[in-house]
Amino acid sequence: MTRRGLVTAGIMAILVGGAAAGIWANLHHEEVQARQALQVEAGQQLFQSLCETCHGPAGDGSGGAPDLTNGEVVSKYPTTQALAHFIQTRMPASDPHSLTARQAQDLALWIDSLSSRPNQNVAKLKLLP
Repeated sequence: MTRRGLVTAGIMAILVGGAAAGIWANLHHEEVQARQALQVEAGQQLFQSLCETCHGPAGDGSGGAPDLTNGEVVSKYPTTQALAHFIQTRMPASDPHSLTARQAQDLALWIDSLSSRPNQNVAKLKLLP
């Protein structure tokens, strides 16, 4: 093979490899988004059964606990993971430490969806099985 042929083959290999990596990254992103959507839904169900008495059905604080929709509570935690840690160790107030890490993460994702905080850190969140 000529030098020109080798260069062309090398460039083609790089392009094909890059395209494959891009396709994989897109599929992975879609998978993460789908899993995250399921976790948000699970978080909503947990919220309804465990949290809405104190935080109100809409999370707006109508039950006497802090409003989770205005971003003030969420802004105290730099990441969704930090919020999940708080939830797991401190909530519900009547029974702290009763939630699993997955349940706390589901609730944190749901609470993030209620707030006005742009959820830029969710992409970095390691979703729990």
